[in-house]
Amino acid sequence: MMYGSAMDWLGVASGPLLAVELLAFCAVVIVALLCSPYDAYERTGAPLGASRATLDEHLTRGEITREEYIDRRKALDFSSAIV
Repeated sequence: MMYGSAMDWLGVASGPLLAVELLAFCAVVIVALLCSPYDAYERTGAPLGASRATLDEHLTRGEITREEYIDRRKALDFSSAIV
């Protein structure tokens, strides 16, 4: 009495494996879609606070005038409003 060929058993074994692989793939895609906007925001560059602190240091050291400081601060505030 034969219980089936090797190909029949392979087909039965691959069904659950295929389902697990499909679920794993869907989970990876969902995680990638949920995390990508947050990663992109963090990689845009230095935070605005760091830019303002650097600008304050330049004014304190006398490397820029008060007028330059005001112009650059307005530019920083404008660029943060755009983003």
